[in-house]
This record gives sequence, structure tokens and C-alpha cells, in this order.
Amino acid sequence: MTSEKEATRHYWYAEESGEHEPAIRILEAMRAYGAAEAALRRRSEGVMRMSENDVSALRYLLRAQETGRSVGPKELAEYLGIQSSSVTALLDRLERGGHVRREASPFDRRALIVVPTMPEDQLQKAILGDVRPELVEVAESLDPEQAAVVVEFLERLRDAVDHVDPAK
Repeated sequence: MTSEKEATRHYWYAEESGEHEPAIRILEAMRAYGAAEAALRRRSEGVMRMSENDVSALRYLLRAQETGRSVGPKELAEYLGIQSSSVTALLDRLERGGHVRREASPFDRRALIVVPTMPEDQLQKAILGDVRPELVEVAESLDPEQAAVVVEFLERLRDAVDHVDPAK
């Protein structure tokens, strides 16, 4: 009899050869971690009074701000995969909570940009409270070289995910 884990194994990857096995194992582990982190965020929503979309929007805005990019409501809606009316409601909530403000675009006074007012470390604290000691312990178990590889990999993976076009 096949376990549920074995039945869903590689469901997203058609090739059965062992050639890509290390990459598949990494992506499966990342998917499992993502599910665990999403569950933690859902458990935290009641405490922080922010939805997962609210948090994703703030993270996207903070990353854009770090690189000197301005983000408008339309781009944010596309990133989150939601309608413009939904992004308006989301921004209204975030603005009422003091997490963002809407400003006229410096490039086109008719357009709006969304500016985060909460620094990244404050967002993380709002999401998770103080960093869980269990997570710090796992991260500290890596030597500096391993940590550098993990950080670079995760940053590259995040960039790749941000550029995926689901329509393709």
C-alpha cells in the first residue's frame, strides 16, 4: 500500500529519473517548511490582527523599499493575485493599522504609491513575537559557510518565486 506522502511525491515533477533527485528533495522540504510556516502565520493572525495577505503585502512593500522601488496598488494586486477592489480593502486595513500610507507618485501625480511605515524587524515581531528560541537554535547549528549557502539559496529561490507567471 502506498502512503499519502509517497502518493503525492513528485506530483509536480513528471520526470522519474534520479537525475534531479537532490533538487526534488530540496523543493519538497521547502514546500513542507512553507506549509509549516503558513500554519504558524495562521495561528498568529488572531494575535496580530493581520491576515496572511496583509503580511505578504507588507513584506513585498518592504523588499521594494529596500531596493528603492515604488509600488502602486495595481502592482501589489498583481503580486498578491487579488482584484483591485480587494487590494483597496487590504490597503484601507493596513492604513488604519498604521502599517502603510498612500502617497502621490513622484513620477505621475495622478497615480498612488504605497509606502510601508513599519520596519521589517517590527513586522517580524508583530508576526511571530520574539523569534522563537527553537528556530534560533536550528539556525545557529549551521557554521558560517553553511549559513551563507542557505541564505543565498533562499534569496535566489524567493526571487525566482516572485517572477513566476502562473499563467504560463
